[in-house]
Amino acid sequence: MQVETRAYCEVCGFLVVQCVCRWLSPISTSIQILVIQEAKEAKHAKNTVSLLRLALPQVTCIDSDDKEKLLSTLSELDYSKWRLVYPCEGAVDIETLDHESSSRLEGIILLDGTWRKAKKLYLTDPLLHKFNAVKFAMPPACQYDIRKSPNGQALSTLEACAYAVEQITGQSMQALRDFMVSSQRWQWRKRPLADDSH
Repeated sequence: MQVETRAYCEVCGFLVVQCVCRWLSPISTSIQILVIQEAKEAKHAKNTVSLLRLALPQVTCIDSDDKEKLLSTLSELDYSKWRLVYPCEGAVDIETLDHESSSRLEGIILLDGTWRKAKKLYLTDPLLHKFNAVKFAMPPACQYDIRKSPNGQALSTLEACAYAVEQITGQSMQALRDFMVSSQRWQWRKRPLADDSH
């Protein structure tokens, strides 16, 4: 019995008892997505990037500690055709992007970590400052309720990705949110909710 409870699903990678394949329906979108993930966040059981990568195959995830790969990847991107999703000084509201500007974009960059760690990632990587940044003026309500948000407008990385893609492409990403909600309810059905932020 112990062996069975520690078995992992070959498709989603989660423990068999936490398998989310029944809700998984891969989605495609016209833009690329790069996630820079703070090293410790990758090991956090409640992180949404693992779900995001399952649902959106074009997601690329780089460990923030892998400086060589991060430098190489960011250096190869066309700064004019990518946007950093981060509310830094000078960031414009993503809702104000016109169709012409949005249609020229190739991808978005998301920082995955707590607010404090995401800020540190941004401040310590000068290459990120070369990208024009966007922020959310009217984000939807957060549905990721297994981790506390530091403010009313905070979204999980998966939700931030979904909203950014919707604003840029006009494509609905509700299926991505539904997958997250169903998965979190299933995986945490017998566990207490934590009070850490995402």
